[in-house]
Amino acid sequence: MLREAFEYLTTPCPPLARRFGYLSEMVALGARYRRQSRAWAPHVAACHRFVDQAMQRTDPGGRALVAGSGLLIEIPLDALAARFDEVVLVDILHSRAVRRRAASLANVRLVETDVSGALAPLAVALDRGAPLPTGFEPPTPQDGPFRFAVSCNLLSQLPLLPLEAVERHAPGIGETERLAFALRMVHGHLRWLAAVAERAALFTDIDASWLHGGSVTEVEDSTWGLALPAPDMSWLWDIAPAPEQDRRQDLRHSVGGWFDVRTVTSVLPSC
Repeated sequence: MLREAFEYLTTPCPPLARRFGYLSEMVALGARYRRQSRAWAPHVAACHRFVDQAMQRTDPGGRALVAGSGLLIEIPLDALAARFDEVVLVDILHSRAVRRRAASLANVRLVETDVSGALAPLAVALDRGAPLPTGFEPPTPQDGPFRFAVSCNLLSQLPLLPLEAVERHAPGIGETERLAFALRMVHGHLRWLAAVAERAALFTDIDASWLHGGSVTEVEDSTWGLALPAPDMSWLWDIAPAPEQDRRQDLRHSVGGWFDVRTVTSVLPSC
């Protein structure tokens, strides 16, 4: 607990990230990984294999972007830095450990931004008691397109903390409006990812299963109802074995990875 408290108090954090709970989430995720590193090891290895295979499908050199770089648990940063001239790690905030790791590699740069573009207009809407925003767009990279990009377990997570804020501050907003807001975030992310690089890949959790005694008791969709095509790679992530999140049940995620995000955007409905 002392380590988590120190990290919370000393991590540089933009106001929007603190307001919507991203700092607390990052600290909690790091603590969970330290507790469950053995259970997570196959997932982490699969993520590294996926990113390695995805980046091998494009020419070396040029610039690479990692969206949702997080704590770098799932990112083979050394391999990316060796293959590309510059690697840009994008997330809403970066821990001190990530800052130190990036500083040790001359061609790695950190960017703090909200990749959805939704948080600032959502904050205004919640402050004013207005409807959820519909006109937001992901930010445009300032230095032009990248040669390679990868979205790292971000797609399913994008709406979670914003919707928790909606539940706290505007509980009267209906489920239909909330789902439309969530879908705009995930659709926007997929289209942004496809446009931001010559070749872009992503991996994301697809569903969450609760298990008791090895038998599945409940399965929850994690992709907001998107009809995704079959992934190029898939694996299981034992994210919270009992009693991490539930005293008696294990939580397991199914994860899918796509080497070319255009195979996903091609099946999105027009909006």
